[in-house]
Amino acid sequence: MRLGLYVHIPFCRHKCLYCDFPSYAGLERYYDGYVQALCRDIAASPYAGEEADTIYIGGGTPSLLAAGDIDCILKALRQTFRMTSHAEITVEANPDSLDYDKAAALADSGVNRLSLGIQSFSDAMLAFLGRVHTAAQGEAAILAAYDAGIHNLSLDLMYGLPHQGLADVCRDVKRLSQLPVVHASIYSLIVEDGTQLKAGLDKGEWQLPPDEATETMARTVHEAMHGYGFHHYEISSYAKGSFESHHNSKYWTYEPYLGFGVSAHSFDGKVRWANVANIPAYIRQAGKGSIVAESVAIDARRAVEDYCFLALRRRVGIDYGDYARRFGKSIEADFGPVIDQLVCQGLLERTAKGCCLSEEGLGYGNYVFSKFIR
Repeated sequence: MRLGLYVHIPFCRHKCLYCDFPSYAGLERYYDGYVQALCRDIAASPYAGEEADTIYIGGGTPSLLAAGDIDCILKALRQTFRMTSHAEITVEANPDSLDYDKAAALADSGVNRLSLGIQSFSDAMLAFLGRVHTAAQGEAAILAAYDAGIHNLSLDLMYGLPHQGLADVCRDVKRLSQLPVVHASIYSLIVEDGTQLKAGLDKGEWQLPPDEATETMARTVHEAMHGYGFHHYEISSYAKGSFESHHNSKYWTYEPYLGFGVSAHSFDGKVRWANVANIPAYIRQAGKGSIVAESVAIDARRAVEDYCFLALRRRVGIDYGDYARRFGKSIEADFGPVIDQLVCQGLLERTAKGCCLSEEGLGYGNYVFSKFIR
């Protein structure tokens, strides 16, 4: 299988209310050293010479870096790995740090896909979330990227937020449909421990919409996106035509990927590991010594569990033939009664090749996934 390559940029301009990702504001002094460390880390990879067909530079906010820095990272990846001629090369960007000139420079470096952190087209909601751009800046960034020649454009939106109603969600999705985007990740808010949002909710400063309201938002998003010509291919992901995220699909189809940078994760098919979370330590050690903070060998029992719940995130679900080829046994031998029960509950449905989440099951994904953990 071809590798997916992930590069983590841990810098941001401002920590958002809901964010629990390894990203930090006010660390501009580390930018140059971090890029140099990334290039050493990439060059020292024990997987050098392997073929790869996706690159994803995520964060944080990669677009805070100069386009020349991203070009250096991409050159290091191309020098270390055999990139396919039509590799998908994605960079995450925020509207406040992306304009036409930067998008054009990224395109010149080979970037052919941008994922823009829009989150909402409401200025009030953006301010509440701690975003540092306006709705108009979000729209301008999308159009600038398109004009610069990057036409594989994805954006992120959120629903289930405090102060958010169904009309707000409908407006956001409608505005998305009027812009030149071919992919969208539309997430239901998850309240993570350690975030400013969690602290505020615990103090009673804000309230989440009732569960029924959030479920209605989810159904409305699903129906509207289909109406606007997008197909639903993963729990939170929609695409037009063939513009599914090939890199993210590797995570869900149990394919190998390598992560470079602070807190980046990797999976080679047998072992999962994560890099150190400390930026100065990473800069000191990358390319010179071990930067692995934790490593877990995936035994046969864990492998089939991981495969199933990841596959079920995708709308096509589990392919029984692929399962048998990978693990040398039928899925019925491992999970037959579980599948039968979930089908009877209306949460799974059988397909020509296996099974997938039903429309009802989409709203109970975590429950379904838990049934495959033994």
